Amino acid sequence: MIWLLCDYGEVISLPQPLADRLALEEEVGRSGPEFWSTYWQHRPGYDRGDTEVAEYWYSVLGFRPERRRLERLIELDIAGWLHPNPASLAAAARAAERGLRLAILSNAPHEVADAIDNAAWAGVFSPRLFSCRLRATKPEQEVYVAALQALDAAPSQITFFDDRHDNVCAARRAGMSAHVFCDPSQIDAISSPAE
Repeated sequence: MIWLLCDYGEVISLPQPLADRLALEEEVGRSGPEFWSTYWQHRPGYDRGDTEVAEYWYSVLGFRPERRRLERLIELDIAGWLHPNPASLAAAARAAERGLRLAILSNAPHEVADAIDNAAWAGVFSPRLFSCRLRATKPEQEVYVAALQALDAAPSQITFFDDRHDNVCAARRAGMSAHVFCDPSQIDAISSPAE
């Protein structure tokens, strides 16, 4: 059994659209590098599931948002990540037609992971492995060990794509064939299991 294992953000999905980023900045009341550096600074613990969503936004904002505003922040944050790349989905579908199994391995908090799980297109990827459920984030080696166990596969049976070089290097250390994702045509270059 040969697996195509894909990161989600900027592999299966498009980058966060500018309109979504601006909407989140407007809700927060801060913009540009000041906001986004704080957003990403506190993201690893949130992605790992160590930090609950209210605590994450407290760390980003510097104060505890009231419930309605917190719900709006969650909604806007999720929205920015729910833009699948049609070309990537098409390439993955062609890979499945060639006999490859499809799975996702992504850093994501519970709220985003649940939204991806509920997306109409997501069912072709099984399993969908998220850092918040694994309690580890890429490029930690525990993530790749957990993926191998979940796929019940040898590293040589997995081709992994991620947009981050450090995540790719960690996957290679785990024995996977791993590549920095630049274009969906890379997925089309993977041989079918019969070849």
